[in-house]
Amino acid sequence: MRDAAEGSACAMPLSGAGKGQMKIFGNKTCWKQHKDFILGAAAILFIYVFFHFAGIGCPIKFITGISCLGCGMTRAWLSLLRLNFATAFYYHPLFAVPPAAVGIYLLKSKINIKIYKIIMLTIIMAFIIVYIYRLLFTEGDIVVFEPQNNIIFRLIGHERK
Repeated sequence: MRDAAEGSACAMPLSGAGKGQMKIFGNKTCWKQHKDFILGAAAILFIYVFFHFAGIGCPIKFITGISCLGCGMTRAWLSLLRLNFATAFYYHPLFAVPPAAVGIYLLKSKINIKIYKIIMLTIIMAFIIVYIYRLLFTEGDIVVFEPQNNIIFRLIGHERK
């Protein structure tokens, strides 16, 4: 058990730093705690980058033909980088939530577990509600339900020809 005075196992004072400045992921214990999360995020990023450069786009939509809860998120962030806030919101209204969720996850040890669970459940529910709304009540090609356009149907369709 760590002493409460030590603070988070993932935050260490920077040498020569001013009061309150911390180095994140500064020890082996922290790496062990977050290794699966970091490696999982890196693997997902690699897959998305690979699919992007292969001209496939979203792997979930490519494989299933159905948009996922985060569909439009990449386009939203690219719009935000161009300072086009309205377009970013159009592509995905919850585009700012994932970085906040990651921050909350990384600070999990400093948050009351009940509050942490409520926050995460609220985020998940928000994504589900927005997804269902976008799927049922919006037009366009951002969120689609087209299982006939998945890779299996496309392969079968090409074999028949």
